[in-house]
Amino acid sequence: MAEAARSTAPLDLNILVLDDQPLVVEMLKFVLEREGGTVVEATSIAQAEAALGTFTPDVSIVDVYLGEESGLDFALRLRERAPDSGIIVISAEDTEALAKKALKSGADNFLSKPIVPDALILAVSRLRDSVRERRRAEDLELELKHTLQDSLFPEIVTNSDSMQAVLRLVEKVGPRDLSVLVCGESGTGKELFARAIHQQSKRAKGPFVELNCAALPPNLVESELFGHEKGAFTGAIASRPGRIRQAGGGTLFLDEIGELPLEIQPKLLRALQERRIVAVGGKESVPCDFRLISATNRDLVEEVRAGRFREDLFYRIAVFPIKLPTLRERAGDLRMLLDHFLRQEGTGHPRISDDALPMLLEYQWPGNVRELKNFAQAITLYAEGEEIGRHHVEEYFGSRLGSHPSALGGGVAATGGAERKVRRLADVEREEIVHALGHFAGNVAEAARALGMGRATLYKYIKRNDIDPMNPAP
Repeated sequence: MAEAARSTAPLDLNILVLDDQPLVVEMLKFVLEREGGTVVEATSIAQAEAALGTFTPDVSIVDVYLGEESGLDFALRLRERAPDSGIIVISAEDTEALAKKALKSGADNFLSKPIVPDALILAVSRLRDSVRERRRAEDLELELKHTLQDSLFPEIVTNSDSMQAVLRLVEKVGPRDLSVLVCGESGTGKELFARAIHQQSKRAKGPFVELNCAALPPNLVESELFGHEKGAFTGAIASRPGRIRQAGGGTLFLDEIGELPLEIQPKLLRALQERRIVAVGGKESVPCDFRLISATNRDLVEEVRAGRFREDLFYRIAVFPIKLPTLRERAGDLRMLLDHFLRQEGTGHPRISDDALPMLLEYQWPGNVRELKNFAQAITLYAEGEEIGRHHVEEYFGSRLGSHPSALGGGVAATGGAERKVRRLADVEREEIVHALGHFAGNVAEAARALGMGRATLYKYIKRNDIDPMNPAP
């Protein structure tokens, strides 16, 4: 038996031995180290706790009685702290009741004293395989979780602090069945984040149903929301469920809720309060189970003051408000987003040149990320497979200046303004770079990343313009 035990593979484990009898600790340490284990010894819980500050055991061997202290209590805490580790409880008291109590405390095995070396080695060897299997499963679960996280929201491309803060809010509110109001300018991605909240929720397997309140005539909104019965109005040739019933068990997303007609608002409020609705032309109320996520580019507080939006409905839909930053407020994401959209245009996509990027940073992007995506689709036609240079960007914006005079940061004329445009661009470029260097305390690599430009390009600009990265202010 002893020979068989020693012929097994080396233990190759970190092992904590806790017993208040030093001779027992020394004996166990000798046996385990002979078999290839790395042992940390302790004769009190205080010593064991101190060791755990710098040592993570794969297996712990814990005596039940440690003077006035309980080894079972320690085993329970150890299990909570390291659920994937192995625990063997040992005791001179060999009773079935104690063994059951040890297992209830989180132990994987119970051995009675005096400890037989071969039995100890066999028990630890079995735990080695079990611990590794647990950790493999945990690693796979974490890997799967990250893979799913990436695949669920592939369109959310960001490194900015402001957007990371929004993602943390999404993570927090997603599992809570609260009404969420997503605010932000047009094109900031409100629908995208509504879907992200839905995917993070317990309703993720249910439907995600959308209704743009601004896309329908006021007389059709009620029917679309609550459904209608056959003959309820001219053209109602059959009964039809509304979006609220279609969203049963899932999420209803009301985009541009600020456009919801005032006469419909109390009916939506009632549906949220009572969780029952009455179809247009119907007489009986039916139950409804949905989570509401709303979005608006309006200032609903101002709409309430103006009497265009009900105050009670506002507080009902805005239990958890989320404000999305504009693209101007996350300029460091511009290059990353542009590369993402250019990749979507197909293989062999062109890249944006370093001299064209400042021009894009100067532009105000009133249409936000949606406008940037449209730009990416169009600029590939201007570049025709080449690197996207400054002249391509000027050509693109030049064709739009007649209808969009503020395209390049406010006030560049369609003709005769090229010199003024370049001079303004240089001023903005320097201002952005000085601000970034100051923000990152002279760290050129971090500043370049935030500006979305190459580090070498930024170094060249700093040298050419005689800027001190540690004291960049003019």
